[in-house]
Amino acid sequence: MKKRVLSAVLALSLGATLLACGAKTEGNAGDASAKAEEGKSEAAAGEEKAKGSGETLTVLYMSGVYADAAKSMVDEFEEKTGAKVEVIDMPYTELHQKMLLDFTSGAGTYDVIDVASQWDGEFAPYLTDLQPYMEKDDVKAEDFIDNVIANSGKWQDKYIGIPNASTPQLFAYRTDIFPNGLPDTWEAYREELKKVTKKDEGFYGASISGITGQLGGVFDYVLWSNGGAWADEDWKVTIDSPETRKALEHLNALQESLDPNWLNWGTDQSIQAFLNGDAAVCETWPTLGLVQDADNPEKSKVVGKWALSVIPKEKTGITLLSAWDCAIPEGSKKKDLAWEWIKMYTSLDKQKEFYDNHGILSPRKAFWEEDGIKGTYMDAVREALDTANMWWRVAASTQVDTSFNTLISAYLSGQSDLDTTVKEMQAAVEEALQQAPPEEGTKNYNH
Repeated sequence: MKKRVLSAVLALSLGATLLACGAKTEGNAGDASAKAEEGKSEAAAGEEKAKGSGETLTVLYMSGVYADAAKSMVDEFEEKTGAKVEVIDMPYTELHQKMLLDFTSGAGTYDVIDVASQWDGEFAPYLTDLQPYMEKDDVKAEDFIDNVIANSGKWQDKYIGIPNASTPQLFAYRTDIFPNGLPDTWEAYREELKKVTKKDEGFYGASISGITGQLGGVFDYVLWSNGGAWADEDWKVTIDSPETRKALEHLNALQESLDPNWLNWGTDQSIQAFLNGDAAVCETWPTLGLVQDADNPEKSKVVGKWALSVIPKEKTGITLLSAWDCAIPEGSKKKDLAWEWIKMYTSLDKQKEFYDNHGILSPRKAFWEEDGIKGTYMDAVREALDTANMWWRVAASTQVDTSFNTLISAYLSGQSDLDTTVKEMQAAVEEALQQAPPEEGTKNYNH
């Protein structure tokens, strides 16, 4: 045994000696090769930087975390490309009109725009086909969650945007009040909120964004979870339905557990009420400020006492999807540079960074496999992304949503009765489709 061990040791020693001798020669060649490759990389980087040198790239994002993420990337992008970047941001309520006006006027003000994905179909004629860029740089559609990329950036079998954010409508809730989580039906949910509401103390069951621009979305996820829809796949309007009535009646009944001023609240107010400890549940987009501040003792009274939940399942569990995709307007004269920005902004590394620093949820599959994400409550969020629904991605959807916000607000504030509201909603959808009919052959898959 000793001889064998010794022989083995000698063999290893000899092998190591031979490898060392060989390594000396190979090392010289390897060093030269490495230096050559390094030189090529530096040359490529210099060439890339030269291409952007002296250029100014103008990018447009919604105000808030998406614009903040863009601003955080400017220095790195400028260093890499030699270009200057101007980040313009504006509120959601102004974004659609600003983009559309730029397209139709031919101004070509923006090189990159972050599109709310429900506008994809309407904006598609004005956006650059990104397929050639994707093929050139091996950006693969299959790296993104299937349901998200089908609803975000892809239109009529063309890729006109790269998804950069995807959030299913979620509820934040107090774990000290609901240690077993939230109920699975809307009726049980209302009953639980009613039990914990203490109006004389200024404490309410839930905080909700009821302002115009948000209220329609609240109705949508209640409608869809009940099995309702705006229209069928052939655009036959179906909003006059028992499911619509049930959704509206739910919102009306829920008001006894809400702050009396909730119809004037935007996202900021509903989130702040939850952070102040004035509501047991927050029905809003949690990544727009709540997850960033909820565990900060200087900004929150609910530190360590909150979690996220999917909405009550009811019949389908289908919730509302908020998705955004980065696109290049056809009017941009800096498309190659714009693509470099999009490629960096939507990369997995940046997506992880944007989640850590801004709470933005990534549409990339790999993100959800990361340590600290997989195996946590975030699994429920990931699951919701597989079925979350979106408004129609055609021009009529914006008009429908605007009408719904107005009509539902009137009903909830006592200015209209249920039957009148439903009939007016049906008429509003029919009118929107008449004024902006979907392109021939387009099916309504958001139903």
